Amino acid sequence: MKAIHLLLLVCAGFLSVSPAYAHGDEMHEEAASAGATSEPMQDEPLMGEAQPASGHSAEAGHGSGEHDEASGGHESASEAGSIGVLKKLHPATIHFPIALFLMAALAELFVMAGRGAGVEPAVRVLIYGGAAGGVVAALFGWIHTGLWFGGDTVMQLHRWNGMLIAVLGLALAAIVRRPLEKRKLLRTGLFSIAALILVQGFLGGELAHGPAHLGFSWI
Repeated sequence: MKAIHLLLLVCAGFLSVSPAYAHGDEMHEEAASAGATSEPMQDEPLMGEAQPASGHSAEAGHGSGEHDEASGGHESASEAGSIGVLKKLHPATIHFPIALFLMAALAELFVMAGRGAGVEPAVRVLIYGGAAGGVVAALFGWIHTGLWFGGDTVMQLHRWNGMLIAVLGLALAAIVRRPLEKRKLLRTGLFSIAALILVQGFLGGELAHGPAHLGFSWI
């Protein structure tokens, strides 16, 4: 009988433990299934978070449009920059007529002194180059200011004195082929243009560096 009771106790123990194992398996399966279902639930916030990402992509697309507009603005800026470069070329172009006309005047002094044998053709070439350079310098002067006729006294004198130099240079180029005995008019114009160039340089310095840039002012 004791053996039967012991057998019954063992069976009862197995019966009581087996539901626990079975419930544990079910709990494990439920936990696994809950974990499986929780992963999509975790994906939903990620998808929810992807909406700002899509919004960000929209913003990025908007930013690309702004970048296109900016690139268009950059092209406009580059066009403005090219015009700005042309405006800055005026100081560079004035050196050619200054040097050529002054050298032509110096060479003509040698011709007048009788020591310039063979220099007369050089005077002609220098005047041709100075006349061309004067026109270019005047052209870039107008590019520098634009079609603007304003300004103070210094600006007005600089503008119209430059135009006078350009016109007088063309006139000298037209009469430079005259024979030596008829060069009085040429010499008068050449020495006058040399004096005008010195005045023009002073006026340009007043505009670039301020009034009385040499310590005194003629205006």
